[in-house]
Amino acid sequence: MKRKLSVLCALALIVVQLAGCSSSSSSTSSTSSAASGSTGTSSTGETSTAAPEANSNMNEIGTVPIVKEKITLSAIQYIRDTDATQMDGLWYAEKLEEDTNIHIDYTQVNQSDWSTQMNLMFASGDYPDIIVDASSPKAINTEIYGVDQGIIVPVDDLVDQYMPVYKSRLEADTTPWLGLIKSDGHMYGIGAIADYGSNCGGEFFINQTWLDNLGLETPTTTDELYEVLKAFVTQDPNGNGQNDEIGYEGIFDELTTYMFFMWGIPETSRHFYINDDAQVIFTPEMPGYREALEWMSKLYTEGLMDPATMTQDSNSKISVYNQNNVGLTTMHRLKSMGWDVLEEDMVFLMTPAAEGYSVKHASDMSTASERVYFTVANEHLAESACWVDYQLTDQITFESYYGPEGTLWNWNDEGKCELGPAGDQGVMEYALGVNGIYYMPSYYYNDVFQQPDYRLERIEYCEIYEEAGFILKYPDEYCLNLATITADDQNTLNQIFVNLEALYDEAVADMIMHGVTDEKWNSFLERLTAAGSADYIAIYQKALDDFLAKTGAGA
Repeated sequence: MKRKLSVLCALALIVVQLAGCSSSSSSTSSTSSAASGSTGTSSTGETSTAAPEANSNMNEIGTVPIVKEKITLSAIQYIRDTDATQMDGLWYAEKLEEDTNIHIDYTQVNQSDWSTQMNLMFASGDYPDIIVDASSPKAINTEIYGVDQGIIVPVDDLVDQYMPVYKSRLEADTTPWLGLIKSDGHMYGIGAIADYGSNCGGEFFINQTWLDNLGLETPTTTDELYEVLKAFVTQDPNGNGQNDEIGYEGIFDELTTYMFFMWGIPETSRHFYINDDAQVIFTPEMPGYREALEWMSKLYTEGLMDPATMTQDSNSKISVYNQNNVGLTTMHRLKSMGWDVLEEDMVFLMTPAAEGYSVKHASDMSTASERVYFTVANEHLAESACWVDYQLTDQITFESYYGPEGTLWNWNDEGKCELGPAGDQGVMEYALGVNGIYYMPSYYYNDVFQQPDYRLERIEYCEIYEEAGFILKYPDEYCLNLATITADDQNTLNQIFVNLEALYDEAVADMIMHGVTDEKWNSFLERLTAAGSADYIAIYQKALDDFLAKTGAGA
């Protein structure tokens, strides 16, 4: 069901030079001289991307062990702060070395220190062979460290010659990885993706038990929803004789994205969307934006939402959920989110529509993000590419994510990886989980992995929205992840967005809490313009236009 780009496969493959796959080894050159050739500079000043030839120490491409005599490579490995993973003695790291005959000298860097350590590393001139970066947003800008400075080396020809598994995934689905191509036409990072087929997010859930207790119909418009919320907080639907019911419960970021959908405004955290004519639209300037804020303000000032919505974080929200006294909320799904108590009463609510508007949801597109980089210090590029590719095979992908087969997971009768009753709890005792190396576009993911019920739940909602015509033709990932944006333009975008977001949060919170007036509204728009909203949209528009012209996507 994932929306696909209308990309000419042949054009995309020409761009990344995936012309063929070598399966033989050669001993005509050493890895050291090959590495020099692959990252050197020609007489014309252009970076050479020719892959090094396989050497006499390598076994046949696509087999393990990768090398006959053990070699050692150095790697910096990203680990999330919330994960207790320790690379020293980790089951998966030891298993990988045993399989490949390649020892990795890991330097583990945790999430909170990642950006600082990456900056220090690039400034020092002392580079590891491999960087495995699971951060988001990325701390490593390959426009700077690859295209401009040449510290990160291109991987195009390495993919072509030494990564048959990865290459086959790229060829089978040209959609997710186009954003890996940089401004010079090369790829500098090996991508990661785990796409289970959901193309939307931001659902409404309403307390069906309270509707039944009060004899109310399911609301289909914003006017009806207002009346339902008013009844929820004034007519004692929980029957305890106290005025303790909460109408809407959430957090500020949810309130100021999902609620706009009812006015046909597919709001996102970046405050733009792409219409069906491929025009980038600044959402606060859309018709209905003020009306939506006025409706939210009415909920706030009349006590129909929890006032803590404006300031609380997700943990505080969950503690309120667990009191099981909420009438309406917005989130991605009900199952497996730590608030199972809501499943007793809450049901999916088809997004109500404001009068005179058609509902539009912000849509999602899973795209590959750069995960593995090779640096100019790496004298074993061919072996490194094979090492990464081996980790993308079926068995090793799930061992790297969930640990040993038979512990947390097994292959089921359909030949799919299926988690046991404990789910993925305890993964970090054995493996890397989300910190590791994997490439699973939706066509592949759904063939090899048994979806848990909570993911099937989200897919079901997306199918409903798709059928209703709520989903956008162009998700904002076209601008954010697929179109190429130069380092200078990205820096400009970041500077403008910081200013836009600061004044947005301040002004919108004030209007919701204290009312929307002409003076406040006009000042809000004027300040957004002064902060550079036009330039912000123009940069995204140019990048999108260039991308669509180059690829023919979305035609």
